Amino acid sequence: MTIEELISQGESLLASKTSDSLGFEHVPYQRYDEWKRMALMFCQQFYPDHPQLEIMAQHATANNQNYHCQAIVSILKAFKEIRPTKQAVDYEHIVDLIFNHFNRCAQQLKRRHNMRPTIEINDEYDVQDLLEALLKLHFDDVRAEEWTPSYAGGANRIDFLLKEEEIAIEVKMTRDNLKDKEVGEQLIIDIAKYRAHPNCKVLYCFVYDPNRVIRNPTGLTRDLEKLGADFKVKVYIRPED
Repeated sequence: MTIEELISQGESLLASKTSDSLGFEHVPYQRYDEWKRMALMFCQQFYPDHPQLEIMAQHATANNQNYHCQAIVSILKAFKEIRPTKQAVDYEHIVDLIFNHFNRCAQQLKRRHNMRPTIEINDEYDVQDLLEALLKLHFDDVRAEEWTPSYAGGANRIDFLLKEEEIAIEVKMTRDNLKDKEVGEQLIIDIAKYRAHPNCKVLYCFVYDPNRVIRNPTGLTRDLEKLGADFKVKVYIRPED
């Protein structure tokens, strides 16, 4: 949605006013409510510190739709002439929430109405499928199985690359033969190969451990994160006890 489209929709609302039984004109209520929310969210994202934003919010919460619709259109036209500055997004906080709540989401999916079919998290590919859906709620460009530059004589794949944010994500799921030692060894190799990728400034290693087979998650996390001397490495072993 662009600001030009929002202005056009607002003008369309004003042009489609109807009269009630008392002769008062009103813009279409449902369309107006949806439009003003989109307009306010747009301006909060691209003009977060502008003083007109507070005035716009006051118009968006008022009851006289005709007058306030016109006022919001006027503010949008003024914002159109200002160079937008997109509000800074705390991507680390978003990824942190996704990883910390992943198990809660996976468990909730099992509780479907009338026992309808659902995704079951049985292996690493299932983790990747659910994680990809969650990432796409917050990031526009989520690239699965992105190739890394050649490492140790062969090409490797990144589980997920958020290219615009320069974030890479490596996914593991523990099992009986993939515990502390094996997970650590695999991630040491992964950290080395990600270091060569030109679009990776931060590496997140997400280890899904639903059966709590990792005996010392704190120690493993600390040891692996120390390997990111020249770029940032964050390790999440979830769920936590």
